[in-house]
Amino acid sequence: MDENERKDSYLDSELTDQDSETTNRDSSVDNEAVSEADNSKLIETVELEDNTDLSRQAKGETFEKQPEFITIKEESVEAKPIKVNKKKKVKLSSVLTVMLALVLISGSTYTIGYYNGQINLNESAINDKIDKLLESNFKADIYQSVKEYIDQTGVNTTMTDADVSEIYKNVGNSIVGITSKSYIYDWFNNQQEATAKGSGVIIDQDSKQFFIVTNYHVVSDATDVVVELAKDQIVDSKLIGYDETTDLAVISIQKSDVNSDLINELKPIAIGDSRKLQIGEVAIAIGNPLGYSNTVTSGIVSAVDRQVSEDTDMTYIQTDAAINPGNSGGALVNSKGELIGINSAKIAETDVEGIGFAIPSDKVMEIALELMDKGYVSRPFIGIGGVDVDENSAKLYNIPMGVLVKYVYEGSPAEKAGLQVMDLIVSMDDKNIYNMEDLTTQLADYKVGDTVKLKIVRNEKEEMEISVVLGEKGTQKQ
Repeated sequence: MDENERKDSYLDSELTDQDSETTNRDSSVDNEAVSEADNSKLIETVELEDNTDLSRQAKGETFEKQPEFITIKEESVEAKPIKVNKKKKVKLSSVLTVMLALVLISGSTYTIGYYNGQINLNESAINDKIDKLLESNFKADIYQSVKEYIDQTGVNTTMTDADVSEIYKNVGNSIVGITSKSYIYDWFNNQQEATAKGSGVIIDQDSKQFFIVTNYHVVSDATDVVVELAKDQIVDSKLIGYDETTDLAVISIQKSDVNSDLINELKPIAIGDSRKLQIGEVAIAIGNPLGYSNTVTSGIVSAVDRQVSEDTDMTYIQTDAAINPGNSGGALVNSKGELIGINSAKIAETDVEGIGFAIPSDKVMEIALELMDKGYVSRPFIGIGGVDVDENSAKLYNIPMGVLVKYVYEGSPAEKAGLQVMDLIVSMDDKNIYNMEDLTTQLADYKVGDTVKLKIVRNEKEEMEISVVLGEKGTQKQ
């Protein structure tokens, strides 16, 4: 081969190598493109596989496996669940409509779980806007289900004027006005007449008289108490008995003092069971606020078993029905017209609206029946006077906390049991006593004649137990 032929062969070889490199680079680019295409198809395939159930749902098929959840995230807010009618099987189109509707309403996080036709929606602030949106986008059954949820988010406390009017018509003659008169003296010792107005409820009767329960503070220290009945008739009353602890009193009026055209219209009120009260129930207050007789206000039971003072373990019904001065002693009734409490404006704050309290009917009747029977309420007592030994005093004198006996009353259960002055009471029936309030509160759980075991410390070092038979301490009738 001559020199020119060798040069041509060498150039051909160089060109062949360059073509090969170019081909390899093109092949690499093509492979990368193919790889991206394959990956795209793979992602699409996975997404289709993940949405297989959704596809079946779109065709009207139902789910047979556990519920799945789709979360549309924006700004998180607290939400409440809505349950749509379980009897209907919901199609995907309806689910997506719900999702889109809620996303349009507010920027929130909604989670939709679907299973056998059940939808759980976590919602926020859908009150007014949802009506218009649902009306145009939802089928009638779904729309109705959501509407029912909105209507039932709280306890149904709606009563018409006709309902309240009918209740008052049935119980109005059982509610009376009370005016008490007393005399006070000014700085110059001049006597002046003072009057107070309240309300009362007829709870019982016999052949000669009607018995009326009211608040003790309405009739306390009164020299004269008159009762205003229906048709503006005024009659005198007699105090049967009172209990200052519960702020209850019972008075009576004679049937012979009542006009003949009214006597058959007066009747004791039906008594309800306050132990069965539910928060949110209808509550209607009837009384004599500010001297305006036959006044009716309505609301709901806001709370039960409400303790309003640390000085007593009594509990009350809280209501948002307006209870004002003069309502004291009036009736709090339920939607059946049954007495569920006696209003007590005495413990309601005058500068707060929407908060009133009533003594539960079960406690009212327990006290009232005892007052009607004996004229007073008997309560157990030990018969001592004492002072508290608080934590600081206990540390200072190296003695336990408790009640230090300062007086032992003559003839009392304490004297009969051998309790002495300077004895330190530290427990009663194995329940610790740290002060006089503890002692009084625990005694309320016992009855007259019960025996209690007092653990005492005598002479600052000697521990002993003394059994005491509880005596009777009563507020005598006037």
